[in-house]
Amino acid sequence: MQTGALPHARKPQPIATAVFLSGSGSNLQGVIDAVCANALPLELRLVVSNNPNAFGLARARAAGIPTAVYEFARARDDRAQYGAMLAGKVEDCGARLVLLLGWMHVFAPEFLNRGFDVLNLHPAYLPEDPDADSVTFPDGTVTPAFRGARALRDAIAAQVPAVGASLIAITQRVDRGRLLARQPMTLYPGEEEAAALERLHAVEREVVRAGVLRWIAEQEHP
Repeated sequence: MQTGALPHARKPQPIATAVFLSGSGSNLQGVIDAVCANALPLELRLVVSNNPNAFGLARARAAGIPTAVYEFARARDDRAQYGAMLAGKVEDCGARLVLLLGWMHVFAPEFLNRGFDVLNLHPAYLPEDPDADSVTFPDGTVTPAFRGARALRDAIAAQVPAVGASLIAITQRVDRGRLLARQPMTLYPGEEEAAALERLHAVEREVVRAGVLRWIAEQEHP
């Protein structure tokens, strides 16, 4: 037994969780692997996509997780009704936590104000102050705080020396929620977006794990 370990320590109750995604699901796979390795105390109850061709759906099905597809058409669908419908699906599966892992849709208040927590993985190194428009990296480098759907692409276009990933609590202010975890990543000179994104996935997996564990600790000790 390790020094200081408590005998018969109570195992944390897994947190009922829904994951929303729009793409390949590489970060979903990281969460699945962490859950299987007992590194994240989550119970994955549902994976939702707004893209019927998202490979993340196949990853979820291979892991035995229920999936659902709800597409949103700007010309046809109402954002408030769409958000309320998705919130109902989260409540139906009993999830306390929603993880947005590559989800490409901005939620209406009808989704965000339903009582469950929503955490978003963002492909940028965000500042601790949600109101700040610049961020300081550990080495002292200062860059703009890249927000929005094309954060990595914008960072590369701006020729900044570093990027990163962050897990934040979602609010109605896009990409300006409370920071739970972040990690920087150096950009190589002339690096293309696809290559940078491939490397960033490893960073994102660590950020998701650290951020979720911090969120869980805050629930247990508010």
